[in-house]
Amino acid sequence: MAAMSYFRALYGACLRLWYAFQAALRAVGAAGGGWAVVAALRAIGADLGVFRTEKAEDISMSLGAHPPRHVAVIMDGNRRFGRQMYGDSLSGHRAGGEKLREFILWCSELGVEFLTVFAFSTENWKRDPQEVQAMMDLFLSEVPRLGDHAMRHNCRVRFLTSDAQQLPSEVREAVAELEELSSSCTGLTLNVCLSYGGRSDVVVACRRLAEQVQRSELTPEKINDALVKSHLLTGDIPDPDVLIRTSGERRLSNFLMFQLAYAELFFLDKHWPEVEQKDLLDIVKQFQHRHRRFGK
Repeated sequence: MAAMSYFRALYGACLRLWYAFQAALRAVGAAGGGWAVVAALRAIGADLGVFRTEKAEDISMSLGAHPPRHVAVIMDGNRRFGRQMYGDSLSGHRAGGEKLREFILWCSELGVEFLTVFAFSTENWKRDPQEVQAMMDLFLSEVPRLGDHAMRHNCRVRFLTSDAQQLPSEVREAVAELEELSSSCTGLTLNVCLSYGGRSDVVVACRRLAEQVQRSELTPEKINDALVKSHLLTGDIPDPDVLIRTSGERRLSNFLMFQLAYAELFFLDKHWPEVEQKDLLDIVKQFQHRHRRFGK
């Protein structure tokens, strides 16, 4: 078993090195010049632990040793940002994808273990069909970029879907491939909620419990909070400590309805693509000064 774990870790490290090397080649091709080669090689070295950035160390020292384990984000305002800045909503979604990749790095630097983001809700299927199709096409182009980023930074990616049947088959295939590819990564775990609804997540969990009762595998009196939680899509990870919602809205919008019971809530009056690292640092500092009693 030890040998198997070693070779699995070695395989993951080799994959991350390969993706970092490919990213380096793309960077050199795009930027050109000797400085691009140096920057690309430094990026590979960072992935392998050869270089440590003073920035990450400074952040750890200034914030202390207790960041939130699990951060959840409602990435709101992409459409409005795109219309304001570029004249079309799709550009806003593209900018939102770029911001997510930045945010992953910021959370990794802080020592956050789990990051769960709301990418596309079950209610979003009600939007104009052309907009939905454009978003699915964009998502297909973003998955490889997210995969490159995840492998370079030892990030495991999972997709949480409470209604997978509505997703196009090519999207389902793409996300399954990325989940498999990043499964050996041992750093931050990114959960992307795609075609997800908090209520349907609970409904599916309750349905599975009812089926167990029907098969006489479970009695109703054994059903409790912990058992329901274990059947949710996030059942194998801790509940979020922090929820961040952008764009000035102050509601949950059917996101992780069960899991957010004791999360600390933070609302930013800026669109998701406008979020800066300082915003996250300020939120973490506020979180560290809050006394969480969990009803006691």
